[in-house]
Amino acid sequence: MSINGMRPLGHPGGKDETVLLQGTGGVSISGLQIAHAAGAETIITSSSDAKLERAKSLGATHIINYKTDPEWQDTVMRLTNDHGVAIILEAGGAQTLRKSFNCIAFGGLINAIGYLSGKEDDPGDRLNANVLALRRNVTLKGILNGPKDRFEEMLQFYDQHKIKPVVDRVFPFDQAKEAFKYLYSGGHFGKVVIRVKQ
Repeated sequence: MSINGMRPLGHPGGKDETVLLQGTGGVSISGLQIAHAAGAETIITSSSDAKLERAKSLGATHIINYKTDPEWQDTVMRLTNDHGVAIILEAGGAQTLRKSFNCIAFGGLINAIGYLSGKEDDPGDRLNANVLALRRNVTLKGILNGPKDRFEEMLQFYDQHKIKPVVDRVFPFDQAKEAFKYLYSGGHFGKVVIRVKQ
């Protein structure tokens, strides 16, 4: 997994770039750790001040509580001197994608990795991704998982930078149902793990 979904870590980019991460789940926290280690400035959003403080301790340059700052895209633009961020890990979906388009830099990359806020726009507020992408020459890329060589690259990067994955909780396999309930509750910070074997 490369932080930007396209160019491998260690290649041009990273330093002097700003990365926006949405939420404090496993993917966003891993993205934060990678971006921080790569030298990028990072901005992370959450509805929990306690989780934001934990993210700050992992290297988040800026934190934004989207509940108390619902127009967080304006704050992102202010933090970047109206330049916008180079890369966004877009985990929110329908309710955050427009805001992501409004705070991405010209030529930036939005990696769509989830849709926690839902898959559908509000009634009467249909998102036209074509217009929004063309406005700033943005790439919108859906990411499910990557090839094996990118995973190995990530593991080497973790080892080289002494990154320890953040694991919130580990469940035994026979409690997989409870693990998914916990994951869906949104109370976790980092990864939720189901141990298959002891």
